[in-house]
Amino acid sequence: MSEATFDDICLLVRLVRGDSGRIERGLTTPSASLGRLAEAAVAGGFSVVLLRALQAHGLQTHVSTAHVEALEARCDRQRARSRLLLEALPQLSDKFSSAGLPLLLLKGPYLASRFYGDIDAREFVDLDLLVPGASRARACRLLESAGYTRRSRVVLGESLTSRFVHGFDFALGGANVDLHWCLSRHPSIHMDESGLWQGRQSYPVAGRVYDVLGDGHEVVFEALSLLRDIERGRPKIKNVLDLIQVASAIDASIDWDGLLDRGRTNGTFGPLVNVLGLCLDGADAHDLAPRLSAALARHDDRLVRARPSGSPLGFAPAALTIGNKGWSARVHDTPAITWFLWWALSLPFRMAVHRRPPRPSRAAD
Repeated sequence: MSEATFDDICLLVRLVRGDSGRIERGLTTPSASLGRLAEAAVAGGFSVVLLRALQAHGLQTHVSTAHVEALEARCDRQRARSRLLLEALPQLSDKFSSAGLPLLLLKGPYLASRFYGDIDAREFVDLDLLVPGASRARACRLLESAGYTRRSRVVLGESLTSRFVHGFDFALGGANVDLHWCLSRHPSIHMDESGLWQGRQSYPVAGRVYDVLGDGHEVVFEALSLLRDIERGRPKIKNVLDLIQVASAIDASIDWDGLLDRGRTNGTFGPLVNVLGLCLDGADAHDLAPRLSAALARHDDRLVRARPSGSPLGFAPAALTIGNKGWSARVHDTPAITWFLWWALSLPFRMAVHRRPPRPSRAAD
């Protein structure tokens, strides 16, 4: 499979945004660039987004029949998956509500509904739910009482493992649930949990209103998620697109300087400046979030410079993702030795949780 380039990512963003002028300039060789995007979409979980964009601009004729069929197959699979997950979501919401346990809906159907236009406009393979940290064990038992089985393995017990990871996976038939109890688990990050819950908002998804993260915490969550993927050497193009979609949608209303200033207290300053800057630079998308771009420009001295490896969001040396790990270590607001010690100490727990029995591809998460 040909790997998507930074130019391809720029083209994807403009296709989704409907920027005809930039699309035309980006299509110097339509069949080659769109072919790479199609292959990346099938592997990386943005087939629905890409196929819709191609159809909206009448560009599907520039993609081979095999590529179109592969994209359509993924879209069919997503529709079936969505029906299953959207049946499970209100049932779980009612169960948690009856038990008096607060719940926030993350990612998946919420991102699709709000930032892509409708529930079927973005791929997702599971439901991501957030509960207060103190309610983790109770929430796990609640899911198990509903018939869900924890698929995440643990090391030396669930309680100890939960100190090194931010979520466990559960499954019931074809319905998969990621239960989160914090946005990220790292010693340099100290999120104000009470502020997170007090700042929650609500949004309608598939005809029902659910509590979701406030806009500032949504940006933090998306940025930290992408940072973890970059560290592992497995960044997802669709997560770059997600961040740009979120940032452009809220750019006029959010206090970016305030968000970054709070980051100096909770340890998200370096991650936000670098991950958001990397996304806007890599996708040439500063014009889509001009207020964010201006705020980031005021903190140019916090950007971590690294030698690209030739792969989007990859840094040299590429062997064992050393370059990506080195970049991530310096991005966090903590000494590199602290980052490394945490990485080494948490590794057995993270490996246990994430190396689970196989299930359908998680590329759309």
